[in-house]
Amino acid sequence: MTKTSTPLYLGIDTGGTFTDGILLDPQTRRVIKKVKVLTTHQDLRECVSEVLEKLAPDDPSVISLVSLSTTLATNAIAEGKRQPAALFLLGYDPDLVYQFEFHKQFGTDRYFFIQGKHNLNGVEQIPLDEAEIKRVAGLVKEGVNALAVCSYSGPMNSTHEECAAEILAEMTGLPVVQAHHLSGELDSIRRATTASLNASLLSNVQELLDAVQASVAKNGFHCPVMLVRGDSSIVRAEFARKRPVEIIHSGPATSALGGQFLAGVENALVIDMGGTTTDLTLVERGVIRAQDQSATVGTYRTCVKTIQARSFGLGGDSLIRFDHWQHLSLGPERVIPISRACHMYSALRQDFMMRLRQKGNILYSDRFEYWVLNREPSREIEDSRTKQVIQLLRAGPQFLHDLLKEVGVYAPFQIDADDLVNQGIINRVGLTPTDLLHISGEYSPWDRESAWAMTKAAAKIWGESPQAFVQRVKDLITSRIVAEIIQYLTGKSIAETTNPYKPLGLDRWLFEESLKRSDPYLGCQLSLKVPIVGIGAPASVFLPPVAEALGTEIVIPDHFEVANAVGTVTGNIVFRQEGEVLPCVEGTSITGYFARAANSQRKFEQLGEALHFARETLEGFVRSEAQAAGAGAIQVEQEEREIIPGMYHLSAWAFGRPG
Repeated sequence: MTKTSTPLYLGIDTGGTFTDGILLDPQTRRVIKKVKVLTTHQDLRECVSEVLEKLAPDDPSVISLVSLSTTLATNAIAEGKRQPAALFLLGYDPDLVYQFEFHKQFGTDRYFFIQGKHNLNGVEQIPLDEAEIKRVAGLVKEGVNALAVCSYSGPMNSTHEECAAEILAEMTGLPVVQAHHLSGELDSIRRATTASLNASLLSNVQELLDAVQASVAKNGFHCPVMLVRGDSSIVRAEFARKRPVEIIHSGPATSALGGQFLAGVENALVIDMGGTTTDLTLVERGVIRAQDQSATVGTYRTCVKTIQARSFGLGGDSLIRFDHWQHLSLGPERVIPISRACHMYSALRQDFMMRLRQKGNILYSDRFEYWVLNREPSREIEDSRTKQVIQLLRAGPQFLHDLLKEVGVYAPFQIDADDLVNQGIINRVGLTPTDLLHISGEYSPWDRESAWAMTKAAAKIWGESPQAFVQRVKDLITSRIVAEIIQYLTGKSIAETTNPYKPLGLDRWLFEESLKRSDPYLGCQLSLKVPIVGIGAPASVFLPPVAEALGTEIVIPDHFEVANAVGTVTGNIVFRQEGEVLPCVEGTSITGYFARAANSQRKFEQLGEALHFARETLEGFVRSEAQAAGAGAIQVEQEEREIIPGMYHLSAWAFGRPG
């Protein structure tokens, strides 16, 4: 237990492998306690509650803020674990939607076209078909958890959305999401997708927040609970309950916040290497670079604003694949390291060591893979062979080859293996970089003997020692990360070397020469002009060679392994909104000016009146949003740019610390 009399912030970050927690003294900017626990993917509430209890101070009243970063929303979208939702599309043209296959973007197959439309000036052209809304509501209310409403012209006039939402809420008693509350973008497909995804995430996020707030109350904390959004700002949990879609990509956002805070840098490339992914973010003049376009998750294009980050599947728990042709690859699959699995399951360890002694040589990595039952399926499985797999795994971890033979198949795809992994029903066990660190002694919390045995067997394919194989994998990790950095900063890809008989292109030659410097006549050196800030548990091992390869310095700050948890409590509450003023042209004459801001539009005779309305509306909107999100001492800044005479683009943002 921690003894202190000063107010403290408690931050929690749930990652792919570990859930981290910290206690931060905001006055001294000092981390006074930290904890790491394994992430319970089957129920995130378990690991979050464990962190809260381990960090609870003797006097719970000193906790003045609890803030959380979670991958729940992003994973739910990417893995298809969202709850059923229905989408009401007001004023959309069905023929146009189907012609360009926009319906595949909506995130639900329960979408309905409703008559009712405003023109681009916000004037009603077709009345809202309230009778049709009521009819459809009666059909879908039993099969969904939430509803979403999106009007084609919602940013110009939101009255149809508001009317439809009122009818739906009264008829169904279900939560109803209105698209104009989430975005003022004119892209009607992105707005509809964002509203639909938001509705489908409501119960996922609310369940987690209920558990967190119950645990906060159980530990005697009387303070606000906050969440980190994808744009690196933080909001109150009550606010996030209604807008869970805005917390997608919060992981990279907390990486940047935590890395910058701990390193105290103004300009840097922050690299967060975790168990599952590596995230890249750029800090310029103390500000995290923002994304020019809205976020895309999986195949879904949204209106959610995030920081400009690059995430790729490479981490301490990435699967190492190899074969007798000496093909070596890493990730993007995340598996349980051999050393950890043998530490957790004594029967698996005994079976694994016996098989290695009998086999002697391993020609393929997937010939030595085990499966573990992570949780029971949430719905009935129809395929009989897949059912048999689950039944066998209930008895304990199984060697994959034997498991497939027992159920009468020859390949994992015949039993929907990818679906079982994506749903978190099974975990795979394989060789990972974490296992290799047990060989080098740089990190060895689990079973070193099993890691050594597997690495020794793999090294035989190259005819080298286990230590040489470890270095081979480290070199591959360095090359992968350097290539990702180049693509992140330049926006240009580097050609792959999949065909060993095809000559290297110039881009690949320059890249490899920069890393290996092996050409006897020509040389080149790619250099990074800012330092690297390395965070995440494996950072101190794998990132220094990356900095060396790019000719820059690396900063590994204190508490680097829990930097994401630090990032959850160091952000501000920020809200941004945009507007515009446009001339109204009739024939060859300007008859007035339209001012559009915060989902409202009005026409004025004079340009000055239109600009004044837009400024006042934007300031009032961002101030009220920031206040609703929990900000105190709110500051508002505005910026406007004249595009052509009479046409202006305006931006306003409000920011403040949690009040």
